[in-house]
Amino acid sequence: MASSGLTNGKKRKRSEDTKPTSASKKGKRSSPKPAAKVTSSAVVPASGQGLQLTQSRALELEELITESPRNYNHIVTLLASLQDFASPSLGITCAVSLCRTFCRLLAIGRMKKKDTDTPAEAKLLVWLKERYKGYLKELATLLESKEVSYQTTALTLLMKLVKEEGARLKAPGDDYFFPHDLMARIAKGVLYTDFSEDATLRDEFVQKWLDEYHDVRYSFFFVTLTLAEQAVTSPSLSLFRSNLLTILLSLQNLPKDPKSYTLSPFYVLTPPIKKSKKNSNKPPPIISPTSHRAQLSDLWLATFRLSLTPDEQKLVLSSMTHSIIPYFTHPHLLFDFLTDCYNQGSVNAILALSGLFDLIKAKNLDYPNFYEKLYALFDRNLMHMRYRSRFFRLVEIFLNSTHLPVSLVASFIKRMSRLTLTAPPSAIVIVVPLVYNLLKSHPSCTFMVHRERYDREAARKEGYEDPFDMNEPDPMKTNAIESSLWELVMMQGHYHPSVATLARIVSEQFTKESYKLEDFFDHSYASMIDAELKKNIKNDPAVEYDIPKRIFTIAPTLPAEMEKGGEGDTVKDLKQVIWGGTLTDLWAF
Repeated sequence: MASSGLTNGKKRKRSEDTKPTSASKKGKRSSPKPAAKVTSSAVVPASGQGLQLTQSRALELEELITESPRNYNHIVTLLASLQDFASPSLGITCAVSLCRTFCRLLAIGRMKKKDTDTPAEAKLLVWLKERYKGYLKELATLLESKEVSYQTTALTLLMKLVKEEGARLKAPGDDYFFPHDLMARIAKGVLYTDFSEDATLRDEFVQKWLDEYHDVRYSFFFVTLTLAEQAVTSPSLSLFRSNLLTILLSLQNLPKDPKSYTLSPFYVLTPPIKKSKKNSNKPPPIISPTSHRAQLSDLWLATFRLSLTPDEQKLVLSSMTHSIIPYFTHPHLLFDFLTDCYNQGSVNAILALSGLFDLIKAKNLDYPNFYEKLYALFDRNLMHMRYRSRFFRLVEIFLNSTHLPVSLVASFIKRMSRLTLTAPPSAIVIVVPLVYNLLKSHPSCTFMVHRERYDREAARKEGYEDPFDMNEPDPMKTNAIESSLWELVMMQGHYHPSVATLARIVSEQFTKESYKLEDFFDHSYASMIDAELKKNIKNDPAVEYDIPKRIFTIAPTLPAEMEKGGEGDTVKDLKQVIWGGTLTDLWAF
């Protein structure tokens, strides 16, 4: 029933549709009829469009289209079934059949204009191109669907057509052609698809095509640059930006060194190494690693102009030194982006510091008020960030120069020491060795260790005013050189034995060589606890053999003054509530 409905057997002769030809009776496929015999009737759409058909019938229609140009009307039938299919298997079958059909048409030259075309053939070519555009549109729709099987099938078929177009649609006189327009359609479908639930399509596109083939990757950079410029006004900008960042940061086979880079296999055709007429030493762009890097650099710069969110900036900055800067043809173009992130402060500033350091070291760039901005990054939040190890590695490099003023280095030492008062143990064990190394590199700052200008007993009773100004933003005006490192002395009584032992180095003679900070960067609460648990205990610690039933003894009733909430409701009245002693005794316990 489906077959008769799709072929409209009431108005069409059986010999044109289902009647086997003499060639088919012998088991051979009849060759397409000469172009001169093609009539305008071949471009009339077949009736039955939109009706459902079976998988076997779809394969039969594919064979009929191959046999004769008079059966090209069945392309419309398959295309209509692809638009409104009843089952996933039928939709995939129609998509694959149409792909094979158009690949055969490309192979025999039906999709390419020739000078010898008759008016009927020219009209047929226009009609076939319209059907081909409709087919590509349906594949793009499947590419953006939620079903993974549709997505991967559409991607495979589109890439197959990329290969065929590149091989069959070369203009006369051209040695190489890559279908960038079709690649733009694929890139747009991937970049505007939501992969929050399943990213199989995106991962397959990167691993199977972008990382594998040099020409596909080059074309993706080329067409995505235009898409990125158009995405600025798109309502789906955030989705486009997220997918683009994920793809760019996941690429592996990129040309870092153009001289030693070996080109990966080409997917369409291997372009001939033809020298340009203007410059005999310049290869074609598609096979030039330098051109490849230039396209990647331009794409990254276009991505930075897409108003990245703080989280996306953090993602980019984390990969800046090893995944972005090495592949830039002109790394100094990143300076504006890095300085903008550095001026924001907080985590992004810490991460941008690595990229700025690479540019300052490699390109000899200058950043105004660098140490003042660096000094502002030292706050209480710094000691609790997971990026503090990366930050302190750079701080040691920045402050190690002997040409820095003593007042500047003293301000950094004092500020780090002050932050240890509220820092976790894993951060303190980084600061103490770093301060020790800075004192060894700058002996003029050792006065801060040995200075005792006040009476300890008087300071305990009346207090001690530290000349160091913690709120001064300029490190040259903090008076840190007039202060002392009493904060590190307090760390000698820290509850953690490793911290207390390490802090004692500032009270001893500076005979030890500088510490290797790499030995202290990886410490955390978990690592420090494991280290304590793995220690070999020579003597058993003294413990109470009689386990008490309770720690605090609470009085059954409160004093009358506290129950009424009157003037007697003061902190001193708590001595009748807890132990019958004083708060000083409680804290001493």
